Amino acid sequence: MAVSVKHILDHMRDTLGGGEFPPNLDQINVLNQAGQHLYSMHPWRWAQGRATLLDLRGTVSGTGATWTAATNTLTLSSAFTTYAFVEGDEIQINDGGSGATEGFYEVGSRTSDNAVVLSTSISATDQTGVGFVLQPFTIDLPDDLRDIIAIHGTDTVERTVTLTSLSEVLHMREDSGPTDIAWYAAVAYVGSPPTPVLEIGPGAGDNEVGAFRLFYRSRWATLRTDSTVIDVPEFVEALLIQIARAFARGYVREDLGSLDARLAEIGAGPIFEAAKRSDGNVQPSFGKLRGGGPTIWRRGRVSNFNELASRVSPPL
Repeated sequence: MAVSVKHILDHMRDTLGGGEFPPNLDQINVLNQAGQHLYSMHPWRWAQGRATLLDLRGTVSGTGATWTAATNTLTLSSAFTTYAFVEGDEIQINDGGSGATEGFYEVGSRTSDNAVVLSTSISATDQTGVGFVLQPFTIDLPDDLRDIIAIHGTDTVERTVTLTSLSEVLHMREDSGPTDIAWYAAVAYVGSPPTPVLEIGPGAGDNEVGAFRLFYRSRWATLRTDSTVIDVPEFVEALLIQIARAFARGYVREDLGSLDARLAEIGAGPIFEAAKRSDGNVQPSFGKLRGGGPTIWRRGRVSNFNELASRVSPPL
């Protein structure tokens, strides 16, 4: 059956002798930390399979824009109609017009089809005739992304993304013009709190809604109230309860055993191993690997989930 936040909080109070948490500790926040630890313990099969469509953002450029110094606003009629803001975007001022300083500036927000607000000033006074190029170099990713499982183009012209390092992405930006076929990409984090984006190189020539389909493994969804039902499978519930109790005792009864020691014991224990086995048994084989050999089967062996392995893992 589904387990609720209230049920887990009751367990956390129970392990402390039935009393309330100390008033300086937020019990739901401690539960969130326990849940985040659960997700980090293993590449859980049940946390993957989330799917979403990703959009490409194309080049935006213009000439004859107006700069309003009092509000750090760059304005040009209908110039930003197709532009979708993502934190971390930069705009290049390539023509200072009547006196703006050329260079690269961070975009703070898009306020309308006609205007963007920059994070820093391009001129202390109002200016006219400003020219700019805004080349978005990121793709927005789901906030609950933990690991990318697969990403592929949705069109018929084999649009591709190759995951690589940030240095290679930067190299492609500097050496190549905008493309509509193939990109190199790497995950980075922007904003506060940090959220994931896919840094790409080179940039895209045009906007494309739903250009890619992404399969990914999710991370723990932050809980806010005790009326929420926790989204984990039944075979993981006992492990979550065990971890939550360990966090409660680790914070409040630290003199009787550190949190590190309690979590290490859980990680080496039978409840965690049973959860991993149940998770891997859902699909014990990944079949013949693309570009590689077939999965090797041996009697009595089941997978603990490793998509990159060429054979299944032995039992412990």
